[in-house]
Amino acid sequence: MITYPAELEANLVLPAIRKEICIAAIASGLKQKEIAKILGITEAAASQYLRGKRASEVKFDSKFKTKVKEIVKKVILGEIGGFSAVQTLAFEFKLSGGLCRLHDTAGGIGPETCGLGEVCLK
Repeated sequence: MITYPAELEANLVLPAIRKEICIAAIASGLKQKEIAKILGITEAAASQYLRGKRASEVKFDSKFKTKVKEIVKKVILGEIGGFSAVQTLAFEFKLSGGLCRLHDTAGGIGPETCGLGEVCLK
């Protein structure tokens, strides 16, 4: 069965991004309740992200985690909202080739079929 990049993004990448935002926001002094409101998720979901009960399939490198921290600062300053934060980071992940690498390891079609990014980066 083919796994589409959009499925991976919706089921794995976006939850993992929300998790990293939760971790960075807690480290910046926000409360779990505030984070949940910003991201439009329940407090229980925020708690599960923080305790490692959700979104453990995707691991981000230190460069991406630094970008998450930068985005969280913008959220705290009111420069962007939670939705924009998640979308910006998802776009960054795609541009970095992260979605292609994830797609390649998740099965479905590999780089030889996909065209080395012609699908995932669009």
